Amino acid sequence: MSVEIRIDREKCMGSGNCSFWAPSTFDLDEEGIAVVVDPEGDSDEKIVLAAQGCPTQSISVWRDGEQLA
Repeated sequence: MSVEIRIDREKCMGSGNCSFWAPSTFDLDEEGIAVVVDPEGDSDEKIVLAAQGCPTQSISVWRDGEQLA
């Protein structure tokens, strides 16, 4: 089962750390805010690293109702 990725667009400052750590999963939209382009684009490990590397803690990662990051 794939992970569920949530992005708090109000908190996101558009640092791009997420797209650095998981480039096939995250990108920045035209407003410079993080978006998920493919929730299965990178390994779960990379997606969790991307969430942990977010300077504003805007990204949370869940699997089966349990928060991974």
